[in-house]
Amino acid sequence: MRPLSVVDRGFAGSAAFLRRASLLGLIVAIGFAVLGVRLWSLQILGSPVYSRAAKAQAWQVVRVPTARGSIVDRAGRPLADTDGRLVVTVDPRALGRGTGARWRPSAQGRARLARLAELAGVPLRLLVDRIQRELARSPYTAPVVLPRVSRWLAFYLEERGRELPWLRIAAVPERRYAQGSLGASFLGLLGEIGPAELRQPRYRGYRMGDVIGRSGVEATYDRVLGAPSRRARVRVDALGRPRGPLRVAGPRPLRSLQLTVDARLQRAVERALARGVESARAGGHPDASGGAAVVLDPRDGAILALASYPSFNQVAAARDRRYLARLLDPANPDRPLVDRATQGVYPPGSTFKPLVAAAAIGSGVIAPSSVLPCTGSLQVGNTVFRNVEAGINALLTLPQALAISCDTWFYRLGLRLYQRQRATGRPVLQRGVSRFGFGRRTGIDLPGESAGVVGTPAWLRRVFSQPWQRVWYPGYTVTMSIGQGYLAVTPLQLAVAYAAIANGGRLVRPHLGKAVLDASGQVVRRLSFPPRARIRIPGLAAIRAGLYAAAHAPEGTSARIFADFPVPVAGKTGTAEAPPGGDHSWYASYAPAGRPRAVVVVLVEHGGFGAETAAPVAREIWSAFFRLFPQRGR
Repeated sequence: MRPLSVVDRGFAGSAAFLRRASLLGLIVAIGFAVLGVRLWSLQILGSPVYSRAAKAQAWQVVRVPTARGSIVDRAGRPLADTDGRLVVTVDPRALGRGTGARWRPSAQGRARLARLAELAGVPLRLLVDRIQRELARSPYTAPVVLPRVSRWLAFYLEERGRELPWLRIAAVPERRYAQGSLGASFLGLLGEIGPAELRQPRYRGYRMGDVIGRSGVEATYDRVLGAPSRRARVRVDALGRPRGPLRVAGPRPLRSLQLTVDARLQRAVERALARGVESARAGGHPDASGGAAVVLDPRDGAILALASYPSFNQVAAARDRRYLARLLDPANPDRPLVDRATQGVYPPGSTFKPLVAAAAIGSGVIAPSSVLPCTGSLQVGNTVFRNVEAGINALLTLPQALAISCDTWFYRLGLRLYQRQRATGRPVLQRGVSRFGFGRRTGIDLPGESAGVVGTPAWLRRVFSQPWQRVWYPGYTVTMSIGQGYLAVTPLQLAVAYAAIANGGRLVRPHLGKAVLDASGQVVRRLSFPPRARIRIPGLAAIRAGLYAAAHAPEGTSARIFADFPVPVAGKTGTAEAPPGGDHSWYASYAPAGRPRAVVVVLVEHGGFGAETAAPVAREIWSAFFRLFPQRGR
């Protein structure tokens, strides 16, 4: 045998050998020292950090839905609050294997789910899809397989709890509407938050799956009514599998929102508006398709009722996915999600005449006592503008012209305003009426409000490209003087303008929010909406006299509706051309005429003459108003 290595006996005890052995020992000692220091650092210095990390790995944070605060009317009647809804959840570990979308039921799990599907009357595949979807979104919470359970099925499953340990009956918060579909257009809808909202500062703290207000006051006051889902913890093992029940933090104190709306008046307004549309259809206007009504306090801008027809049923929208899909369908001809009171824009017709008169007096075109001819027609250039009463030929004051709504009287006024525009280079009519808030949003506390349109020469140049389209002709001002042409307003804008006439020039900010309440119903914070401006209304006394005469003088356009009404109403009818359909029917009013407490504006789309459809609806609303609010201070 040959040795692999040979060490000289003399070298084994030499100084060189000892140096090498010492160096090797030193290296080993240093290595053990470094390991010892590191172990001491991990065990002593890093103990709190790693202890927290270990505990964090033992628990997973999940989010559970929270209840929303209530919405009540001005008298405290509930409009929307929170109730519990029964659901069925399952333990996915007892039914199959996998995580998220890769979860698959076992043979036994499929049989169990098939039995549940048969009891609930739903397809088995739907239950499997729901488990996969819920696990993908929140892997540490029990998946909801039946989001809505009848009481008899809940009792049946509860009684067989020992036979069905893999499922559980739970309750989740759900919006409840004590008044049914009342006020749907301003209450609004709820929905899950989306990626776009998560990027907004107002939704800081929210996560995917949280429920927020999508429209109406639910959206405007979402921070008052709602909150991000609550944090809960569940113990998990080293593989991340749940090993214990959810531990949920205590609920936050709920706050409520009190509105200025009166639920009883709101119901009366909605009924009157629906009957008005049906009456228009039965009365020879088959294309009468909808309408809007506004009841506004001219003193502070409080909305007492706000109706849009046709509307939608928020109860059905919360419970029926197919109904919600029809609401969201852009091809739906009824457009039920459009709030016609704040988002619909229409030519205002003759209801615009008092505001034209104020603009004309303010620009010096006429005086409050001026007299102009009212004739059967007026020719401007090559165009003949005709009056409704072809045979009339009289000299009228402003109150008389408003009372009988003489078109040619205001055509002449419009022609004078156009001539003043040519002389000064300023659109005097448009500037005069814009002071009442037309052409811009009123600032109501609802999302999606329309600004309307008040056409000007500059507006023409921005909108149109053809040279002949960008010329402001005299006829444009003439037609605008009777509320037609390049002019579109919302019913709410018209209500704010009439409120200024009623209160003497204060341009109120319309609002629905009144106060924030705590859980016991006590006021936490009163919501403030100061007036937007105070304007001077030239010829105010003459305009008020004309509006009163229109409802009470024998020749007044709405006298047959309001002459015998027990409360003096001042109001103006409006009939606005809206081709290719029939005329829109308008009525704008305030009462009592001497000390106005409310403004009522009614629009019926394609409803014919204002006195024919809108004015009777307004009378019905006024009747309800004075029954609900007797003649005394609030």
